[in-house]
Amino acid sequence: MIRMKRLLSTILLLSVLPLSLDSARADVIVQRTPDEGLQPRMVQDADGIIHLLYFKKRLNRPAAREGNLYYRQYDAEQQRFGSPVKVSSQAFAMQTFSIARAAVDVDGEGRIHVMWYMPRESEFNYTRSNPERSQFEPLRSMVSQYAKGIDAGGEVAARGSEVAIIWGAGDLSREYERTMFARFSHDWGATFGDEIMISNPDLGACACCSMAADYMDAQNILVAYRSAIDGIGRHMQLLTVNGVDGEISGASYGDVHELQQWELSACPLSTNDIGTDPAAEKWLVFETKGRIMQFNLSVAGEPAAVGEPFSETRQKNPAIAFNQNNNRLIVWGEAISHARGGRLNLKIFDAAGNDTGYELGEEISIDNYSFPAAAGLPNGDFLVLY
Repeated sequence: MIRMKRLLSTILLLSVLPLSLDSARADVIVQRTPDEGLQPRMVQDADGIIHLLYFKKRLNRPAAREGNLYYRQYDAEQQRFGSPVKVSSQAFAMQTFSIARAAVDVDGEGRIHVMWYMPRESEFNYTRSNPERSQFEPLRSMVSQYAKGIDAGGEVAARGSEVAIIWGAGDLSREYERTMFARFSHDWGATFGDEIMISNPDLGACACCSMAADYMDAQNILVAYRSAIDGIGRHMQLLTVNGVDGEISGASYGDVHELQQWELSACPLSTNDIGTDPAAEKWLVFETKGRIMQFNLSVAGEPAAVGEPFSETRQKNPAIAFNQNNNRLIVWGEAISHARGGRLNLKIFDAAGNDTGYELGEEISIDNYSFPAAAGLPNGDFLVLY
């Protein structure tokens, strides 16, 4: 475990590294994912409880990529994660690309909802826990009608009794015609409605970029995904689908700002993340042209670059988290390749949006095939896993 604060004086480097930070500011605890896990995803419920999903290789096949998804709940008093609960009812081969990461959310009853991509079978699986989060149901294959060309991870979002699963599909050779699809549940994920198209096919959909989604309220859900206009317009699109708690009543797009635009003939293999601050405002972090951007989705404003890289390398795989003081943490990886996790970097912004000047005290390498996750702790600190 590495505990870091802003440096005020010379300190001894021990196995735990405190970097002195102003007492009014948050500490950041950086840890490897438990169980030698990879590809961590963390979400928080309405009570601030942290829920972790991660992939773990099979112990009897350490050189292979086959393994299972596991769930753990964070014990804030003990400052550690509880016992693991197996999520996937059958082992599968982890996709090395971060775009195929599993998705997780928690509903108003405490159930954990998980969706993941099975590359060999070319299908999306879904499961949910019981309200006590002590076991998960057998997996369900969720996409059949619109499964052509699925090539990256989907997304799951939950609010109250509402659950949505979202994915992109279409001919891989005609990205400019691909589009986004969804299924919605109104009974905590017990049943789902039909597969429906939710986006504008004229915008296309990047085949190997992941997406982020969150309920803006009980009736409307926002989906941030990358288009593929004419095969090159890989802009960050902000799609709001209305009436998702019953009959879909329409959909609308937000304006595409210059900092959301990215013309590229190849797939950028990008990911993004949505977080909610203490004022219930939604924030999006995403990549444009190799740089991480942040965007408050709840107010009229413009995206902004998060920070400069350590060197002239690509920034990828951002995650965002907030603490009770409305400090905003954004974490990402740099200098990432197909297999290499890259170097961890982060920024902390105060409630007014000012960069606090926080810096990591040492170089931290993200495990291969993995990426960072972040969450706010009950005491106002932050937790980062990689």
